[in-house]
Amino acid sequence: MVPNGRAEPPFAVVEAKIQRPVHREGLIARTRLLEALAATPERISLILVTAPAGYGKTTALSQWATADPREFAWVTVDEADGDPVRLAGHVALALHRIQPLDPAVFRALEAGDRSRHLTALSHLLTSLRTWNRRGVVVLDDVHELRTVGAMNFIRALAAGLPAGFQLTVGSRLTLGFGRLRSEDRIVEFGVESLAFTKEEARAILAHAGADSSDDTVRTLVQRTEGWPAGVYLAARAIRTASDPAVAARRLTGDDPYIVDYFRDEFLVRESPEIVRFLLRTAVLGQMSGALCDHVLGQSGSAGRLAEAARRNLFVVPLDRRGEWYRYHCLVAEMLVSELRRREPAEESQVHRRAADWYEQQGQIEKAIEHRLAGADTGAAAGLINRHAPQFVAAGRLQTVRRWLDALGEDGLVSYPPLAITAAWTLALIGDMPGSQRCLHAAERGSFDGPLPDGSSSLVSAVTVLRASLGALGVDRMLLDARAATEYEPPGSPWFPSAMAALGIAHALSGAADMAVKELGLAARLGAEGRPPTAAVGALAELSLIAADRDDWSDAEDKAGQAVDLIETAGIEEHLFSVLGYVAAARVAAHQGNQVAAQRHAGTVLRMNTTFSPAVIPWLSVQVAIALAETFLELGDFAAARLQAEEAGRQLDGLLTEGALRQQLSRVLARFVTEDEHVPVPSAMALTRAEMRVLQLLPTHLSLGQIGEELFLSRNTVKAHLVSIRRKLQCASRNEVVARCRDLGLLRT
Repeated sequence: MVPNGRAEPPFAVVEAKIQRPVHREGLIARTRLLEALAATPERISLILVTAPAGYGKTTALSQWATADPREFAWVTVDEADGDPVRLAGHVALALHRIQPLDPAVFRALEAGDRSRHLTALSHLLTSLRTWNRRGVVVLDDVHELRTVGAMNFIRALAAGLPAGFQLTVGSRLTLGFGRLRSEDRIVEFGVESLAFTKEEARAILAHAGADSSDDTVRTLVQRTEGWPAGVYLAARAIRTASDPAVAARRLTGDDPYIVDYFRDEFLVRESPEIVRFLLRTAVLGQMSGALCDHVLGQSGSAGRLAEAARRNLFVVPLDRRGEWYRYHCLVAEMLVSELRRREPAEESQVHRRAADWYEQQGQIEKAIEHRLAGADTGAAAGLINRHAPQFVAAGRLQTVRRWLDALGEDGLVSYPPLAITAAWTLALIGDMPGSQRCLHAAERGSFDGPLPDGSSSLVSAVTVLRASLGALGVDRMLLDARAATEYEPPGSPWFPSAMAALGIAHALSGAADMAVKELGLAARLGAEGRPPTAAVGALAELSLIAADRDDWSDAEDKAGQAVDLIETAGIEEHLFSVLGYVAAARVAAHQGNQVAAQRHAGTVLRMNTTFSPAVIPWLSVQVAIALAETFLELGDFAAARLQAEEAGRQLDGLLTEGALRQQLSRVLARFVTEDEHVPVPSAMALTRAEMRVLQLLPTHLSLGQIGEELFLSRNTVKAHLVSIRRKLQCASRNEVVARCRDLGLLRT
């Protein structure tokens, strides 16, 4: 018998199903979520609390029921409640415990007709309207229901509840209640609401006796995405670690605690077909229906992804169209580790098929990433070789470097054309050590026939590159350049670079007449290059030769052409563009155009902060000498002496010097004794260390943060700033920035 002598319902009552879960030790109060639940307006009929397993839905609702003054009728649903009569009976009994219901409710449930649950619901709602109290009906674990009848009963219950009552549904499934949504009678609390905040995660760590410092908390919340079960499990995993913050960063989905949880709460509940789908698509990072179809060799993946998201299988939509998805990061890692355990060879195959799809779609970056992840070294190297220059031109140098690091030296050796491309790319942005490593990899490799970049052979490509860099001194540069012009015929796209290297080598050797002919040819043939680096270098060198010969009209013409080519081609930050700017600075100084001379010289000084001091020894020496001559023309003896000293230091690193030592001696001879000049602060006499600090002054960074970026103390940064302000005669940081932008020392 049920209370008050009413007849028993036509099913066995499970007492635990209509009792609120008991509060467990170690669970923190979800204060933020409870406040949001309590603030739900009374006009709201249905409160949905939906999230994947482990998000603490039951715990949060139980805490809410304890804290809220209203009466709570609680039903924990299971698969048997798919029978709507059974479900209706449990709801009725839960409410009956609060206040006796009309006996008609239970009589209706005993009736023989198929719609008796709806009749019982009608009596139940009528009975509730007579209550003089407010209440909440909680249906937990609604994802266990599999029948339309049970869901229709819930919809009818939510739609018919009288004023003062609300229905709250806890579920792993995203549920559809179209009518109530259209009437604005639903409020939803999803993953964003249920995820732990930093303070909640801190409380869990503290309770577990684990480190709860800001660094550990921040890292843990990032790695778990606030997933409560993940935070609890991670707290257990890291509490004994010597460095908890590092342990939090290293937390992955293949941690034993996490793997066991997912196997028990996630994988064992799914069909083999779904598990197979999850394991393979987790490799992808981001998934769309079309991508998954291609990778799996089947159709219908879009529907499977949408269903997985609806069922909250840790699948996160990335757009409103429901086209792209991702897995929760720990779940993805767990699934991949499980795939590796079950089918070790499958992961690389998934990556390779994904790379094929992305390449067909023109999404080169993702194609490269999947080629690398799938250990498809040859194909990855080919893609990088074709597209690296475009990525660098778009400011994506770090991306290219990451790809090269992933390939490693063996990968470059196995595909020398990429080693050549990488060496040029890194050289042109000033990474001489990286460029030399790639050059050595190319020298170790082998390749038959012309290279994809148009070089006639691998030997030729290596020789042109070696001649252009001139790392082994002027004499070897001249030998390599002569060989390069023999390897590359006049119609080759690399002939202008070979000829420019030869002309520059002759100029550095003091053979100016020979240099002029070779450089003139390189300038004419290289102007159409993409990029026209050879022509820029040739024109700039011709300008410097003309200036040395006191032919300032020709020097101005050649420097102007070089700068025009630089700006037209958008290669302002290429290494060899430094020659064009320094030639223009020298011409402007001779003409007495102090503003233009300082602007061009400032650009050179700024670019020098990007490149290592000995990026290309001959180039560093020549630029420093030309800058010293420019500053002497301007009467800026402090800046001139600084550049002359820099030229001397770089010259000492050259194996053979050519005529560069004589050129520096000529400059030094122009200095008068310092005693005859009153020292004047010079904006162009900033040291390399001061220039590095200067580049970060336009940012929002504090002096301490600038120090962290440059691995300097705050006091050292402050001292550099004081020196910069003195040399520029500026009173404030903002004034320094404005002045240096005018001088070209900072980019505008």
